[in-house]
Amino acid sequence: MTEPPSGKPYTRYAGQDGAPSDGAPDRASSGPAAAPPHEPRRGSSGGRPPHRRRSGFILLLVIFAALVLAAAAVAAVHPFGGGAKDAPANTAQAGASGAQATGRPTATQTPRPTATPTPKPTATPKSFTVTAGGDTMGGFAVSSVVGRLGAGLFKSIAPVFKASEYGFVNLESPLTYHGDPQSWKDVVIKGNPALAPALAKSGIDVVTLANNHAGDQGDSGLLDTLKYCAQDHIAVVGAGRDLAGARRGVVLKKNGVRVAYLGFADVLPAGYPATSTSPGTSPGRADISAVKKAIKTAAGKSDFVVVGWHWNFEYKTAPTALELSEGHDAIDAGADLVFAHHPHVLDGVQAYHGGLICYSLGNLVFSGFGGTGAQTMLVKTRVTKQAIDAQLIPVQIDSLGIPTLAHGGMAATILSRVRSLSANLGTRVKIANGKGYVHVTR
Repeated sequence: MTEPPSGKPYTRYAGQDGAPSDGAPDRASSGPAAAPPHEPRRGSSGGRPPHRRRSGFILLLVIFAALVLAAAAVAAVHPFGGGAKDAPANTAQAGASGAQATGRPTATQTPRPTATPTPKPTATPKSFTVTAGGDTMGGFAVSSVVGRLGAGLFKSIAPVFKASEYGFVNLESPLTYHGDPQSWKDVVIKGNPALAPALAKSGIDVVTLANNHAGDQGDSGLLDTLKYCAQDHIAVVGAGRDLAGARRGVVLKKNGVRVAYLGFADVLPAGYPATSTSPGTSPGRADISAVKKAIKTAAGKSDFVVVGWHWNFEYKTAPTALELSEGHDAIDAGADLVFAHHPHVLDGVQAYHGGLICYSLGNLVFSGFGGTGAQTMLVKTRVTKQAIDAQLIPVQIDSLGIPTLAHGGMAATILSRVRSLSANLGTRVKIANGKGYVHVTR
């Protein structure tokens, strides 16, 4: 007899010899045999009377019939010795047969569907995008241009900034209507506060003030700059009301990803660095251990770190050993990107230990320059934990400081120069379709 499937709560059939196959008593065959309906009469003659054979035969028939009826009754009520949820696997077929026999539909038990575990959603890798540019100021000829054009000053390049989650530049002038000009200094800039809303409307939402012009209008001019940037929701790093604030930077969050921005300056006119009790900029080389500590602290509070650094000499097209050391220290301390400024001309880019260092982004909005000083680029970057992909987008600047995207021969000239400078730093720049491309595996 076929056994029920293993693991099911069925009572097992009895064996062919009448004994249950699991050794338990068989309810269908247990108990005394049924008594005959009457006691046979004994004859007067000796020996076993002839009717005793018939009575024995009848008794066997009765016992056999009783056994058959009892087995049929048990099978009809509990086919496998259990209750209703122990129905055989072919319930639907049995139900159909019942319907044909009675002429009425027979209810069938629909097997419960097997629950399929819901797969856990795969976490989206953390990433962010930033477009960085060079020195941007609101003084000299730019003051009247921004007063006249507003955000129109950035019309050509604004789409590049807006295509990224963050826009980041070096704000190379205080923004104030008043100020305290530092007349002892050779070049003093006073920027038009109208530059702040123009920056914000053009997709630039983070600036570094760690540079040698942030204090050109004294502490009052610097504090005005912080005020005007705050009014247009522009985050400021590299300068603050005191040294702790200048060095701390900011952590911004978009799409669940936290990005820290910091700024440092090696070019420090007297009185420009912040102190524990006065406004100013954040020193770089003057306190390199504090710089590394600030970057490590920021890395512990964020997913990615971006550093702006003002260094090197004007018109230098290669980093010295000092800038190389500082850039490497920043990456080793936890920075992902370093965007540097001050030389007013472009320098090369370098992949280092999974990070990317741009040794000078040149000018972006700056009047009075020509030649290589008016040839620059934007660096549009996507950063993940696995890779950094940067697009180098060539830009040219007119004499009034207005930037426009470069094309054709001008674009090729800018990119070719950056490719050569980057090769000197051991980094390959691929040029295609008027842009440069750098890939860094992390």
